[in-house]
Amino acid sequence: MKETRKRLKPSLVFVIALVVLSLIAALIWPVVNRWQHTKAEEAGGTVRIGARQAPASLDIRTETSKAVSQALLGNVYQTVVSLDEHGKVTPGLATSWEHSSDGLTYTFQLRSGETFEDGSPVDSSAVLWSMQQVIENKYPGYETFDNLAKVTNPSGSELVIDLKSPDSRLPYQLATRLGIVYNRGAKVDYSRQSAGSGPYVVDSFKPGEELVLSKSKSYQGPHKAKSAKIIFSYADQSKDQVQQVASGKLDLAVDLSAQEAVAAKGIGSGFTLSTGLSDENLVLAINNSQSAITSDDRFRQAIRYGIDRQAIANSAEGTAKALTGPLNELSVGYDANYAPFQYDVNKASSLASYFNPSFYGGHLRLVYEDSLGQAIGDEIRDQLGKANIPVEVTMLNHDDFQDRVVNKHDYELTLLTMSNADVDQFANPSSTMLFDDPECQQLFRMVTGAKSDDDFAAQLKQYAQTISEKCASAWLTQKTPINASSSKVKGFVDNMSDSYLPAWNLTAN
Repeated sequence: MKETRKRLKPSLVFVIALVVLSLIAALIWPVVNRWQHTKAEEAGGTVRIGARQAPASLDIRTETSKAVSQALLGNVYQTVVSLDEHGKVTPGLATSWEHSSDGLTYTFQLRSGETFEDGSPVDSSAVLWSMQQVIENKYPGYETFDNLAKVTNPSGSELVIDLKSPDSRLPYQLATRLGIVYNRGAKVDYSRQSAGSGPYVVDSFKPGEELVLSKSKSYQGPHKAKSAKIIFSYADQSKDQVQQVASGKLDLAVDLSAQEAVAAKGIGSGFTLSTGLSDENLVLAINNSQSAITSDDRFRQAIRYGIDRQAIANSAEGTAKALTGPLNELSVGYDANYAPFQYDVNKASSLASYFNPSFYGGHLRLVYEDSLGQAIGDEIRDQLGKANIPVEVTMLNHDDFQDRVVNKHDYELTLLTMSNADVDQFANPSSTMLFDDPECQQLFRMVTGAKSDDDFAAQLKQYAQTISEKCASAWLTQKTPINASSSKVKGFVDNMSDSYLPAWNLTAN
């Protein structure tokens, strides 16, 4: 019996020790687990962004809203080349490119080693296939590729684009959604999921409420995600989003409405307001058809002199600035010293006096989409009224606006939001403005035929100033997005925050 007790004693000690260790492990494991989870979150981090406009769909191929490009362009979907916050072309999937001396052939060298979410290669064949899809499926903007003569891929890292006629805008076009490279083998619901090659993937999407992006495990490019998750929270008219930044519920609130920007001034501390520049311009477009009274250049001059652009910008509560011509500061053709047709109600009235209102039905018809609101129409009516140019304001829903203004051209004045790239519409006699001027069309051909970046900028500047001097329309304001951020946020760029937000560079630790 003594020998037996001696043999059992070590076993008993072992069992007791095992039980004690198990109890200790059970007690401390939740603490350790929480610590490890917290450390993992700290290592990756989450950035919460409040955005005003919510995408109805994530299908960037067909969804044209700025909300979808704001969240996905560059973050989830890469483009052949990119634009920086100053509107200049920079490398994207293509690390370099060059064009032939006649401007008809562009050769792009692509970065190797890139893959889509499913591991398939992002190479020249993927780029070629993606461009074909734009044309064959007539994705928005597909007409831009009408000038393509041939696209080939001599190797996996080289893409060659031959054009029917020179067009120096091609790199800029390939920095937009037209230059997105899609996964040929993807079997996903693009409206709710993603199949891109960027630094993030779509984690979850609740339409109108929230979009969550998670760091990609396959991305090998230069824009590696600095945060593990990016969460876009959407609220109508940015309601209470600045307050949420101040209280720590959000890290950023971007592209605030004018009302939210005003309200933010009374909230106090806990955030910083900053202002950027957008590519979006508000234009008082003029009907230039021969049957319209506004086809007379003196009348168009009267309209331009009668518009107080600074007053319109002031009414936007910091979300817009007066525009001096067809291009804003994010265009290489912009000239800061060019500011024609400064507000002069006397000049406007003198020029308008050549035309009795009975010649044009007693008033000009300002017809625009109701999404722009009543205030801007009333402001223009009142300003031109002071110059003895009577105006009747009509707002329409989107479909009726498209039918009456865009299709039938049944208006004298309308309001359009136009990007710098849309300046090409004034070289197209079939555009909404019906501006048909051979000199301007020739100048635009010189823009597209530019042989160098400097030549492109110079020709674009001349073209823009010529259509301005001919009063093809009246350019009002440039959008200036206002953003609110917490002191923790690093890597945020104010410019273009309404349409392009490089979330891969953000941290909020």
